Amino acid sequence: MDNSFFPISFTLHIVLALLALLVFGIQFIRFRKGHHLVLAIALPCTLLPYLSDNQTFFYMVGVFEGAALLLAAILSQTLDRDKSTEAAEKAETTEEDA
Repeated sequence: MDNSFFPISFTLHIVLALLALLVFGIQFIRFRKGHHLVLAIALPCTLLPYLSDNQTFFYMVGVFEGAALLLAAILSQTLDRDKSTEAAEKAETTEEDA
């Protein structure tokens, strides 16, 4: 792959991708929010262009990444927000009952 597309070194890219997988994986385990899972999968996929020099594959990965980030944004504002609201209401109800 042409190095002009990635301003960081391959080694640093691997480290950052694994760090993203670790952080968002732990966040998904802790909070069970869908956008954490989407990000845990999508961010390490930025390493896929290193597998092939095919320009079409490179752009397909870019479209996938854009769609995944859009999906994560939508999930964080819709479904995952509803889960947070329900959890907060349940906690308030439990405190009032005690």
